[in-house]
Amino acid sequence: MNAPTSPTVWATGETVDGRYRVIGELGRGGMGVVHRVRHLAWGIDMAVKSSRPELFRSPGDQELFVREAEAWVSLGLHPNVCACHYVRMIGGVPRVFAEYVDGGSLAEWIGDGRLHAGDPRQALARVLDTAVQAARGLEHAHGRDLVHQDVKPANILLDGTGAAKITDFGLARSKATTAPADLQVTPGASVLVPVGGMTVGYASPEQLAGEPVGRRSDVYSFAVSVLEMFTGGVHWAAGSVAGLALEEYLADPSNPVAAPPEVAHLLRRCLRQRPAHRPPRWRTSRMY
Repeated sequence: MNAPTSPTVWATGETVDGRYRVIGELGRGGMGVVHRVRHLAWGIDMAVKSSRPELFRSPGDQELFVREAEAWVSLGLHPNVCACHYVRMIGGVPRVFAEYVDGGSLAEWIGDGRLHAGDPRQALARVLDTAVQAARGLEHAHGRDLVHQDVKPANILLDGTGAAKITDFGLARSKATTAPADLQVTPGASVLVPVGGMTVGYASPEQLAGEPVGRRSDVYSFAVSVLEMFTGGVHWAAGSVAGLALEEYLADPSNPVAAPPEVAHLLRRCLRQRPAHRPPRWRTSRMY
């Protein structure tokens, strides 16, 4: 079949660019759509991220998106990083071709209860194992001077064996440029709305203040994500107050999964308001 009429939406079953058979749609949002495709020559499935064409207000926006996606490509292979194979222009839209991970996102595992399946001991082991793997993926990226800027459970994928892989590296910066200027967060609607390349519910204080961010901003968002893994949901209005939510969680003896004292201490350090007071590196701070 020929390429679809719409530059973004592909129909299940069609062949795109003579190389990819569309298996189905994995998800969509305000920024674009993700498809699962089969690379006919390679014989593997891939996840293809296509941004909405109208988000690119100038050629420079599109160039920035491609450049940031290529930074993800440059991370190479790591067991806890979702591999980005390449970026290709199809239908006038840059498409990011990444590794397909079959187990869904950590956000889905939290939402449907898979993360806490079994008895409390099994659930705790799964939470800690997933957190360690995510930390290793972020350490790999930070070692190559790439800051994620949008660490959250939706950007941590899990395969059928429980292996965790960080995805969407570098795309937060391009989202900050291409996001609609009139995008607003409706009070009470959701604390998880992506705004300017970040997600409010997981953003560090410096991100929310519009200040420059570095590795320690990722450390903060990682800790917020781990907190959600324990609580089973987001119970705070913004990432900047996650430290208070942590103390409320620790004071509640009825929690189905209790954080060990060492983990609680580490989360407190990672959730400090000032970046300079947080652990500077993953290994030297004994984050795993």
